[in-house]
Formats: sequence, structure tokens, C-alpha cells
Amino acid sequence: MKKLMLFFCATLLSSGITFAQHKSVKKTKRETTAKALVAPAPVKDAFGQNFAGIENAKWTKSVTGNWIANFEQDSVKTTVEYTADGTWVATRSEYAGDRLPETIATTLRSKYPAATVKDGWRIERANVAAYYKVNIQDNGTDKSVLINEAGTITE
Repeated sequence: MKKLMLFFCATLLSSGITFAQHKSVKKTKRETTAKALVAPAPVKDAFGQNFAGIENAKWTKSVTGNWIANFEQDSVKTTVEYTADGTWVATRSEYAGDRLPETIATTLRSKYPAATVKDGWRIERANVAAYYKVNIQDNGTDKSVLINEAGTITE
């Protein structure tokens, strides 16, 4: 029994030494910079016609193959989506709660006088009239309110 225990300890010790001498390679942190995507000419042309003067747009490609431009203008973050042939799909503009258009703010104050406006988006789609989706907190409850351009709530 002593020999078996001695053999077991020797095996354990030698395997520990073997693994301890294995040199671990430290992985250096590589700086990875994403290569900026360049939208195809039809997409750039369509973007230029609708958003002349915007030079700081960052382009990405969606899983559906559409091209998406992200940019900020006058403190409003905007996302525009086009198909590969330059056909406009949608525009979404993000507003801070205090930067919503007056028509929308007035409607919210009249319908929800105690509410706090968090933020909102102006959403435009190809076959749908433009509307605003506004997040508010009314009496401790979070709500999303849909309002059209004229200021009518379309819940």
C-alpha cells in the first residue's frame, strides 16, 4: 500500500511539473479597428439628394442587405435606410424629450398633463404617413404614445 501511495504521489508530482513548465503564451491585446464601409454609388446618390451637406454619415449594412446611414444634425440623431439600388426604405430621427416639435409637445401636454416626456422618434416609412413614437412616464407608468404629424394621438 505504501508503494502504491508513493507511486501515486510521484506521478502526480511529475505531471504537475510537466504542466508547470508549459510556457503560456500571453495574448497581446490587438487594436482592432473596423474597416469603414462605403455604400454603393446608387445609395450615396439617393442619400445626397435627400440629405445634402451631410458629410459625417457612418454606413453599415443590415442583415437584409440594406444600407444604413447614421448621422447627427442639429442635435438630432438620424438613421436612414436604403436598398442596394438606392431605394429609400425608412428614416428614424431620435429626439430628446425637450426637443420634440411644438405640435407634438402641445398634444402630449393636453392629453397627459402630469406626464414626463423621456424621448421620442420621428419615423418615416415608404407606404406609411410619418408619425412620432414618444416614450412618456405618466403617474409612474411607462407608456409609448403614437402621434401623427398633425398632433393627433393614434394609440
